[in-house]
Amino acid sequence: MIWQPFPLLDKNWQKLFLISFCFVFSVVFLNLFVPFNINLWEDDEGIAQFLRLSKFAAIGILVLAFSQFALRKLFKISSFKFVEFIGWVILEMVLIALVLSAFYLYDGISFWLFFLECIRYAALVVLIPYSVALLIIYVFLLKNNNNANASASLPTDLIGIPDGNNLVKLSVPINNLLYFESADNYVVVQYLDEGKAKKKLIRNTLKNLENTLDNSVIKRCHRSFIVNVKSIKLIEKVSGKFFIHIKNNEKPIPISTNYIPQFKDYIS
Repeated sequence: MIWQPFPLLDKNWQKLFLISFCFVFSVVFLNLFVPFNINLWEDDEGIAQFLRLSKFAAIGILVLAFSQFALRKLFKISSFKFVEFIGWVILEMVLIALVLSAFYLYDGISFWLFFLECIRYAALVVLIPYSVALLIIYVFLLKNNNNANASASLPTDLIGIPDGNNLVKLSVPINNLLYFESADNYVVVQYLDEGKAKKKLIRNTLKNLENTLDNSVIKRCHRSFIVNVKSIKLIEKVSGKFFIHIKNNEKPIPISTNYIPQFKDYIS
């Protein structure tokens, strides 16, 4: 159990969501509940106190951001085991407490006593919002996995085409799918509908589709194209280069040299 993978903070969007959620939660929580008499650290009130407590939260969140992006990159930690994640959270709490101690330590107060006091505040910045943010990420990923499983259960003659979040945006009979073409951060899906060529723009990348879809039918032929081999009308060689002709489509699609081996069964 403790050595199981912990994938909830593997991606940058997950880290950014965690940091943003913790910041908003901490600002609201510290100003609304003023835990451990943190409002008595200085003689202020109103806007001045709000800004001070918000600064307190911001310092903790900056340390959290440094931990998730800079430290993980420095130590080449792309993903955690569960026990490693628990250790990392404890490290983040210690770092936050150290930084808070450096910022707020008063003359005549023992550093280590003040550090232990800051550990309690660091826990507020980390443990409660951290747990809620991870729960939200988990539910989001679970929902996406359920959608992916639902797409996998579609009739076998249909192919579900997902977007970058793995949500199916278009399902077409496999024999009606023609090809995919890259368009910046989008993919143009070319397909047949009642015998007429149509296209749909989906936010995804060819690389994602190449990894997601059945590569026995869907094959990459160029950095900008993936074709459905069931829709190939012919492949011709012109001036030493190969081009694919797709049914119901006049546009020849090039085959890059490094992709030619994938089409050896289609080239005489």
